[in-house]
Amino acid sequence: MLMVFSAGASTPPIDYEKVRMAGVQRMMGHWVRYIMLSGDSPCITVQIFKSANMEGLVHQKKICSLGKMSFHDDFAFVDVRTIEFEQDQLSLEMVFFGLRGGAREEGKCSIAIGTSSIGDLECSLEYGSEYH
Repeated sequence: MLMVFSAGASTPPIDYEKVRMAGVQRMMGHWVRYIMLSGDSPCITVQIFKSANMEGLVHQKKICSLGKMSFHDDFAFVDVRTIEFEQDQLSLEMVFFGLRGGAREEGKCSIAIGTSSIGDLECSLEYGSEYH
């Protein structure tokens, strides 16, 4: 039996059969990976690793909200169309359908990436009187 151990934090297991969108790229000396799973709403898991073999997890964040609005409870539908790597952020094209009235909004969003930090989802969309 072969067992592999690594020092530092490890990543939780991923069911790769459920991956619907994923990408990895070197940013600021670390490796950044995003993963979206089918059946997981449009939640986005962003991870920062020390090495290209996805060892040495530096930071991980599961993003399932826009500001205080939960993808699960406050929207009828949320979809991520594209995700692209930029110098210090992930850029996303997203679509949101409001829970009440079904108002549709789409636009560009971003998630800031630091050497050991992952920001919140930020979009220039208006819901009610709040911009997110």
